[in-house]
Amino acid sequence: MRRRVSLGLLALAALAALAGLFIWATGGLTGAGRRLPKMPAPTAAERFLVLAPHCDDETLACGAVIALAKRAGAPTHVALVTNGDGFLFAAERLFDEVEVPPKDYVRLGLDRQKETLAAVSRLGLSPDDVTFLGYPDGGSAHMLMTCWAPGQPYTSPRTRDNHNPYPNALRPGGPYCGRFLLDDLETVIRRFRPTTVFCPHPNDTHRDHWALYAYTLAGLHELGMLDKVTLRLYLVHRGDFPTPRGFHPDLPLSPPPPLIGLGTCWETLPLNARLVERKRQAIAQYHSQMLVMRRYLVSFARASELFGTLPLRDLPVIAPGRLRVDGNLADWAGLAPVIRDPAQDLATEDVAPAGDEMALYAAEDGRRLFVRLDLYRPASSELTYAVHLHPLFHGVVGPPRNYFISPGHATPGVQCRAAGRSLEISVPLPSGPAFEGVMLGADSRFQSHLLDRTAWILLRLKRG
Repeated sequence: MRRRVSLGLLALAALAALAGLFIWATGGLTGAGRRLPKMPAPTAAERFLVLAPHCDDETLACGAVIALAKRAGAPTHVALVTNGDGFLFAAERLFDEVEVPPKDYVRLGLDRQKETLAAVSRLGLSPDDVTFLGYPDGGSAHMLMTCWAPGQPYTSPRTRDNHNPYPNALRPGGPYCGRFLLDDLETVIRRFRPTTVFCPHPNDTHRDHWALYAYTLAGLHELGMLDKVTLRLYLVHRGDFPTPRGFHPDLPLSPPPPLIGLGTCWETLPLNARLVERKRQAIAQYHSQMLVMRRYLVSFARASELFGTLPLRDLPVIAPGRLRVDGNLADWAGLAPVIRDPAQDLATEDVAPAGDEMALYAAEDGRRLFVRLDLYRPASSELTYAVHLHPLFHGVVGPPRNYFISPGHATPGVQCRAAGRSLEISVPLPSGPAFEGVMLGADSRFQSHLLDRTAWILLRLKRG
């Protein structure tokens, strides 16, 4: 079963990449043959903050924006959440070691910091324009959903550290936990006072990337800035992006076909040949990464950069008793999905289609939070489904709450009922007069193998 699922995922990624060829071949068309709108060029009146999960993401996704912002006189800052210190293949090649010891992963992180400074200097930034947070490569999602408090730090499987080993980090020696990562992000945002923030798109498949989207929303909520900044989203990791791979400086970047029509407003930033070459030279400063994935990295030196925006959403409030976990989907009439997910984006054998999540609905009645998860096939007892949420209070994001469901079994306090190709779920609503909404997402698993997950979303309470 596990092998068939894995082979199916590889085959699907190949099909998605072929589908992507149509998008770039048609010059970045979306929807009914419409071209992507152009993103406004940077101006001196703006302040740009680029949040990157790893050393290189800032240049791959936003290298041209950074260069154009500096040329326009717009203050620009880059914050790196991790140093990319868990990349096994890069460490093996860089240090010529078969079994890399933990101390050399820290060496890798320090080397990648130097590469970042060399890359952004090509784009016009100085070392003072860069902040390294030093959190563990690959650990952001674990800290978001499980290792939240300082007393339960995450341990990096590569460096074996559960505290920050980097002396130039914003919080050297601090425990690896979600609360401190969020606090450090807020420190950067508060100090820099951005008008525009760039961060990963929630449908990026790398866990450090989609988790940083959630942290960014959480930080803007706590700072009361959700309505005061423009949040521009970028893609780096997807099997169908960018296509085709390799250096194609005359081709634009276009959104992956499965993400078109799911709510993101995509925009393109056209680049001239001189700017494309400048970005390529900046990317080339990442010597440790060029050793193992040069063709992939230079795929981002294109005739455009791609960004998206997502609207802020409200958490629907319903009358008590309107929704019941009873298998009657007619109760949900008039409620629209708060998240739409690409369909058939995982393996298609055995029970896997029952893990393909296509839409998520949410509503609250003052006592409980109701979630409806629409699947590609009826729910399977062989799979585990999960709802993950952080409650939002006034100026505070609460610790994670994780609810696990398998048809017939659920976390205590959770009500669940399968209804055709949907799962109806209700969980206790966070209580308190300062309750303002939730940040949530969902996923499905076969044993320990992640099958699919929705994007995360922040839903603000709107009563009356």
